[in-house]
Amino acid sequence: MSFKYPSPVPGIRKRVRQVSAALRVMVVAAVVVLAACTDHFRTPVSMPADRIVTNGYFAVPVRGTPRDARKGALLAFPYRDWLPVGPVRHVVLALHGFDDSRDAWATIGPVLARHGVALFAPDQQGFGLAPQRGYWVGAPTLVRDAQSMVATLHRRFPNVPLTVAGESMGGAVGILLAAKGDPEVSSYVLVSPAVWGGSAMSWPVRWSAAMLGAIVPWLRLTGRQAHILESDDRSALRRLAADPLTIHATRLATVAGIVRMMGAAQADCARFHAAHALVMYGGHDQIIPKAAMATCWRSIPGADGIVLAYYPQDYHLMLIDRQRKAPIDDIVSFILHPNRALPSPAVADARDFLARR
Repeated sequence: MSFKYPSPVPGIRKRVRQVSAALRVMVVAAVVVLAACTDHFRTPVSMPADRIVTNGYFAVPVRGTPRDARKGALLAFPYRDWLPVGPVRHVVLALHGFDDSRDAWATIGPVLARHGVALFAPDQQGFGLAPQRGYWVGAPTLVRDAQSMVATLHRRFPNVPLTVAGESMGGAVGILLAAKGDPEVSSYVLVSPAVWGGSAMSWPVRWSAAMLGAIVPWLRLTGRQAHILESDDRSALRRLAADPLTIHATRLATVAGIVRMMGAAQADCARFHAAHALVMYGGHDQIIPKAAMATCWRSIPGADGIVLAYYPQDYHLMLIDRQRKAPIDDIVSFILHPNRALPSPAVADARDFLARR
């Protein structure tokens, strides 16, 4: 007589799958680790074919104890700007994504300038040529840096409305900033905001990132084994890869930091209080899962000035996608006419997206 073992209960099967997922994360991390046991990040240099463009610097007060700066001193954050020929109708502080730089806004900057909008795109601390390149300074520091830059632009353009725009990680900074409240910000434009964290991310993945970041924070990863497509414009992705400001090998401590930040942004979706905001998401986004974005969108307090926009054909980096015209046109329209309907059907598509989740 044979004895048949009962099948595991669904809860146990789910735990087994979660542990397996965590193990896969650790294996992938081990595979993609570079042979680097040093914290050294080389300073990017401008090349004839890949020139580093710097139009100015934000002076931001030092907070905490960065490696090479005294408390009370100022840090210099390089930025690119795109300025209109005539009067400035609107000002945008544009915050780039994870491992990216000021150059993330090179497609939309000239378009906005033609409409009288001045766009300032700084390297955020830890990225590009900003202080602490390659190191994670923490979400509170990134938010305080953004607040300081907002104040600088407000002093330079005292009677001009100001929008904070953020892509991916920069979008997470925007959410955290809006949750704190900043009366000098007129509106927010968040492109594919990084909200895959907290309750929207399974605990094995969070645990793996935290554990590896604590045990081997100096190990550096590439994303080559992940097979993630960030945009459908291959030429734009090649330009991004060739950009000397792009970080290609990320410290595990930085990965753990962005995971924590995404969790904070996901939680602050419920505290996202803004008079006007455009929150955008692409149907082919392979970085931020649909469930995470839907959770954020549903928790945003309902307000007439909050516009949710869904682009079925777009990827995570929608501003460099082949079909980038629709989201860029929507951003221009929203910034200049926040109470007017978007020119694309993205709002109706967002309602359909949430209805299916």
